[in-house]
Amino acid sequence: MIHTIQTYSLSGGVELSFTDSGPPIGSLDYTTVILLHGGVFNAYGFHKVHDYAHRLNLRTVLLHRRDYAGSTPYSRSEIQELENGSVIFWERLSAQLGEFVRMFVEKESVPKLMGVQKSTSNAQMNGFRRGGSGGIAILGWSGGCLPIVSFLGVVRNRMMSEELYNFLVEYIGDLILYDPSYHCFGYPLPHDNRNYVPWEDQTISSEEFLHAFSEWVSSYYDHPCYDPVSRSLLVTASINDFDGQRRKSDEISVLSWTDEDLARGTEERPAKNEISTCVYNLSISSCFLITIALPKVPTRSTRNPSFTNSTGSI
Repeated sequence: MIHTIQTYSLSGGVELSFTDSGPPIGSLDYTTVILLHGGVFNAYGFHKVHDYAHRLNLRTVLLHRRDYAGSTPYSRSEIQELENGSVIFWERLSAQLGEFVRMFVEKESVPKLMGVQKSTSNAQMNGFRRGGSGGIAILGWSGGCLPIVSFLGVVRNRMMSEELYNFLVEYIGDLILYDPSYHCFGYPLPHDNRNYVPWEDQTISSEEFLHAFSEWVSSYYDHPCYDPVSRSLLVTASINDFDGQRRKSDEISVLSWTDEDLARGTEERPAKNEISTCVYNLSISSCFLITIALPKVPTRSTRNPSFTNSTGSI
């Protein structure tokens, strides 16, 4: 099923584009999942998620981040702020995300959060997978976790009103960080890291970067420290215990994409902006999780060891 790209016009002339699965027919308690993609790959890469939403009592919204397909590109001054690790840049971006959420809720009559979850037990996780209880779950994949941490990870954003905060608390019930990279939490790689990092590879030209990154980030790696019983990495593992020194693996997801998929789902210009302006070398003060601004929101950080690189994708 083809889902039409929609666009919301926010204050300040900013536009954000997205696709929407629509509400499950007859449901009054569905959960809306707003997904933010990572770097290089835009929201198109998740378009098949829409096909599974309704059977799980979910409504899925795939949002194109700023600078990506259909959403307003960064201005020169914003790119300069990004390069400088400006807190104002992230406050503005967070305020725009908050404005989008509110606009979507009001236009689409999204059901309010009907109950606040106090923990993230397995039973509650399964309940989320089935959908229900209303409200909104915000999900970030890879580099898409960074604006979400910025959105929910500060005590107070001077660009968001108290009234907007109070509104969002009534709807946002879940925060999911899927495969976040170390940049999203404001800390650097260990000094002894031996794993491959494409944006630090001086042998790759700017013309080759998109292809090299796409293969690296969509490879399936066999981490020796993966425990199949717990289905997670061993807690005693260090970053150098990963299968991370290869540029790519033998099985690469992006190689199964058609030329049309690649044309629609990958974008070189915004990726270059993010890499060249050191978006992933921000100071801790710019994006570190200080405290949850919406205290009712439980955080779920997940990682699929079979589909991740050693440093976290972007």
